[in-house]
Amino acid sequence: MKRFTLLLLGLCFAASLWAQDFSLPCGNINYRPEVQTVLLFADGDQLKDPIIPLEDMTERLTLSFDILGGDGEVLNYTFIHCNHDWQPTEIQRIQYASGFESDRVDDYAFSRNTLVEYVNYRLLFPKEDMQPLISGNYLLIVYSDDLNDLLFTRRFMVVDEKAHVGATVPRYPDDLALTDTHQQLNVKVNMSSYISVNTQQFSYLTLRQNGRWDNAAFGLKPTYVYPDYITFEHHPKTVFEGANQYLRFNTSNVYFQSENLAHIRETDDYYEFDIATCESRARKAYASYEDIHGEKFIYVENEDLDNATEADYCRINFFYKSDTPLTHEDLYIMGAINDWCFNYNNRMTYDYRLHGYTCSMLLKQGYYNFMFATVDRKTGQVMTDLTAGNHWETNNVYKLYFYFYNAIKGYDELIGYATVNSH
Repeated sequence: MKRFTLLLLGLCFAASLWAQDFSLPCGNINYRPEVQTVLLFADGDQLKDPIIPLEDMTERLTLSFDILGGDGEVLNYTFIHCNHDWQPTEIQRIQYASGFESDRVDDYAFSRNTLVEYVNYRLLFPKEDMQPLISGNYLLIVYSDDLNDLLFTRRFMVVDEKAHVGATVPRYPDDLALTDTHQQLNVKVNMSSYISVNTQQFSYLTLRQNGRWDNAAFGLKPTYVYPDYITFEHHPKTVFEGANQYLRFNTSNVYFQSENLAHIRETDDYYEFDIATCESRARKAYASYEDIHGEKFIYVENEDLDNATEADYCRINFFYKSDTPLTHEDLYIMGAINDWCFNYNNRMTYDYRLHGYTCSMLLKQGYYNFMFATVDRKTGQVMTDLTAGNHWETNNVYKLYFYFYNAIKGYDELIGYATVNSH
């Protein structure tokens, strides 16, 4: 009876959603300020991208998120299929998903022994009774009662690996003027069974640098098509700013002042951390050190505590020293620290009295990477040349996604995926 009721609710939901065009942007977006620390990862590893194999996907993805000050309520989720460029596909849901149209997020727990109260939600999916049927890009949608009450959306992918994707990063790019500051990728895709007269038309390559979407290259077409492989090279979109190693700090222990932390204070509302004063690294020599490529890892140092419900939220204060404010750009804190987004949460404000930029963020205890970046006010382009500098030596991770359009079924298959270190 319970399942029958859920099915009826799902059909009602379908009538309201799938019979009309999906107009929301298909990105990683929080729609409520109280929604914090949304983690979506594969195989139980926080640092592993949410991409799973088509042949074995059941409960391979973990979703964890917090609602500050929440009372605890049953939420809902669904997902839609997207093209290679993250636009909703025009195929019917029955073609890309089995089972129910939506399901519940009902596994939640209240925070314990924390100054900041929150409710932590957890979901393992896809479920056997609600699964993707085909490969490609998907958008996870979490909402309360209906789609007018959205909490957040997140991207994930299903890969049907039928092609082998690889890349090299040559020491010298095609444009020698970029030798010391940029990194160029030469990509090769082995796909003998897919080579046809339509290979050039139906092939698409997406390139990402670390976890960034703002500078990702979408829809790249093959440069050359050979009898059993294709290449993507000598293309300006395969060239990326080298940037710099990410800065880092650790708040897993509120009683220990670790690297890059200047002060720790306990107030009535939360623990407060001051990050050591930062400044431009643009004109400084490159320094090599380990980072996690801009990501974050949520944990508390005490092994007896539960990272999900006993990690506290702390106020983190950033200061970027600058004698004068930028004239044509805004300054942001970039990284998974703010889900690789650029909004009011991570935008810095210039303080003429302090001669620098300030920003405060409420973050869950853990280890964080971050970098300062500028965003051009007219073009929206994100740059690191003024704040972090650009170095060919920087150790970046590049993520390669290869799609092939299925002309019979009318969607972009994701048939190849790889990660490549620049060094």
